[in-house]
Amino acid sequence: MATTLRVSVVGSKALRRKLEKLNPGTNKRILRKSLIESALEIQRDAAKNQILAGGGGKKSGMTKPHPRYLTSRTGTLRRSIKVDRGPLPFAIEVGTDLVYGAVHEFGRGRMRQRPFMQPALDRVAPKFGDIVVKHWKKEAGL
Repeated sequence: MATTLRVSVVGSKALRRKLEKLNPGTNKRILRKSLIESALEIQRDAAKNQILAGGGGKKSGMTKPHPRYLTSRTGTLRRSIKVDRGPLPFAIEVGTDLVYGAVHEFGRGRMRQRPFMQPALDRVAPKFGDIVVKHWKKEAGL
């Protein structure tokens, strides 16, 4: 059985209270679109910016993994990062179900931690408010 690594993006309590004052259908639509857009950005950032291309293996000339960053030999981990829309409307999950994804993210034994999901979340999280406002303006026709 594989260990699943998931990162959840959940709207802040203050934002949720403001959105709850809107028409319930509109609120749900805005939040759903905002969470999906944020999750897709996290997925892209993790796959393209947090996992370095061409790492490891004799062909690349590297015999040891990079000490701080995750490198990709085959691209399997990058391709395994998926967005799970199941928890909507108030949450969405981004992650991989590959066991070694969690091992890289959190480290294990003597293997150093080389996170790729948390840095992606950290880069996208500050944009979440702007993403919600963008979708709110679209719904309001502004």
